Amino acid sequence: MADLRVNVNGLELPNPFVIGSGPPGTNAKVIGKAFDEGWGGVVAKTISLDAEKVINVAPRYARLRADDSREIYGWQNIELISDRPFDVWIDEFRALKKQYPDRILIASIMEEYRREAWTEIVERVQDAGVDALELNFSCPHGLPERRMGSAMGQDPDLLAEVSGWVNDVATIPVWAKMTPNITHITDPARAALAAGCEGIAAINTILCVMGIDLDTLRPEPTVEGYTVPGG
Repeated sequence: MADLRVNVNGLELPNPFVIGSGPPGTNAKVIGKAFDEGWGGVVAKTISLDAEKVINVAPRYARLRADDSREIYGWQNIELISDRPFDVWIDEFRALKKQYPDRILIASIMEEYRREAWTEIVERVQDAGVDALELNFSCPHGLPERRMGSAMGQDPDLLAEVSGWVNDVATIPVWAKMTPNITHITDPARAALAAGCEGIAAINTILCVMGIDLDTLRPEPTVEGYTVPGG
């Protein structure tokens, strides 16, 4: 059998196949299943210290089909970051690394524009044994009213400042995840690297509205008659 091992920033992966942050990494059960199926690494769903501020609506998924066809051509979601308690995630990170020591577990983290919050989440997550950190500067609907997600990633100066806070306390590799919803993606990428990040993750989803239901004239997905651009 071919040797697919790769080394990234000092991390030894059994193969280069890594599941990106999202529903496939929403809890320890599905992450463990991914490892059982042979994936070399998983980026867990994005977490924050205060899960109570996260309100996920339903429905939050839409799909695109061709006319008169059951074939699906595209998916869109308006899902936020994880709404599961932070302490539950910490326990699951520890359990996963104990059960799968040879697999790479990456924590995706997102916080408000507060140094103490970023410092705390980095220290607690890396203490749980994860192998690397992905900084979510990219979620297109990630609580922009709190200057989180792409609201932070679209401002290279802000991104650089936060990346510096993280790298002041991080003892494991740090990768900054980019938003594509920006004129020049190279600007925040360079800012992250200059602030000490080891790598760049590209990209999060591109803003879109999946479509309009021509029978109801409501956008998809619709929540009480309304929607929001998702990805």
